Amino acid sequence: MLGLQQPILKANNEEPGLRILPDDSPSPFDSCSRRQTESQVLIYSGDDSDNMKGLIQFFKHPCGLLLVLATGWLLGAVGASWVFHKFAPNGMASSVEETYPAFAPPATAPAEYLSAKPLNNSCLVENLKIPDGPQTFDACGFVIRSTDEVWNLRGDVDAAIDKYFHKDYVNAGSWGRRAIGKKALREAVLAEMRAFPDIRIHITDCVCKGNDIDGYKCAMPDILDGTNMGQSAYGPATGKYARWTGIVESLVQKNAKSGQWQYVAEWGVHDEWALIQQLGLDFRRVPHLLKNTEHLHDCKPLLSFQPSLHMDSIDEVDKLMHRQAVIAAEHASLRARMSEKHS
Repeated sequence: MLGLQQPILKANNEEPGLRILPDDSPSPFDSCSRRQTESQVLIYSGDDSDNMKGLIQFFKHPCGLLLVLATGWLLGAVGASWVFHKFAPNGMASSVEETYPAFAPPATAPAEYLSAKPLNNSCLVENLKIPDGPQTFDACGFVIRSTDEVWNLRGDVDAAIDKYFHKDYVNAGSWGRRAIGKKALREAVLAEMRAFPDIRIHITDCVCKGNDIDGYKCAMPDILDGTNMGQSAYGPATGKYARWTGIVESLVQKNAKSGQWQYVAEWGVHDEWALIQQLGLDFRRVPHLLKNTEHLHDCKPLLSFQPSLHMDSIDEVDKLMHRQAVIAAEHASLRARMSEKHS
């Protein structure tokens, strides 16, 4: 500090053992309020008997106290940084220097790649054909409006879910996860809204193919953003803002009973790794499956129009099992009520 080796003190002119700095000398306390006009900036000149007296004067001055607090804060920050670097979990990068090194790309295709088993997806093309039929329904308009009503407009969420989703709605996510039915959907939606109260889904595009008779399959890329103010599926609230991207493929069909167009199923994948990183959570503590259980179904699309629009066989079976479980539960409830009535 300006080449001074001893503590800078502020005291009265009469103080013994103190050497007065000229009034025009620069001082680190020039910005401090001079509450006593007779006070001047001094440095201790070497009388050991006056150490305690000078120290008392130092602490009496408001700038002296601020200097002590600032020094304590600096030492605390340095200590905390050392502890974090010393005891940070293995595999977590605590600084830029600890990230994995980048490698230059190879000059040619690796021999290991060329010797691996090839895959030809052209068998899928024939199963992507869409049969002729009327196309008067604005499927993309449906996707955009329904997304806004559920997520963005802050309206009646329960009414929007009941209106736009089939009772046996299939919700397929990352890691091969599945949830079926409106109850599971409602729980997932409300949990996400608790985690990110200011969540917004920015739809960046939409494309739909199909017809009014069979239904439509739609793809909707999006960008989500929000502040993690509540407990989420990934961990406790962090108070951090995050932005993450994804895409959702939907099956939209007209409900034969109500005449309302509804989502029958959706397959959505979002960049959860980016989300977890932005929230500052330890991925190893985030609940998730140990492996991806999504089945491979080469040559068969998630949604096929052949012979009519339907999901892949695995999701169709899951949907059927869910419907049977719901019916069985309803019958059991009815029998219980009848038993109580006649008892």
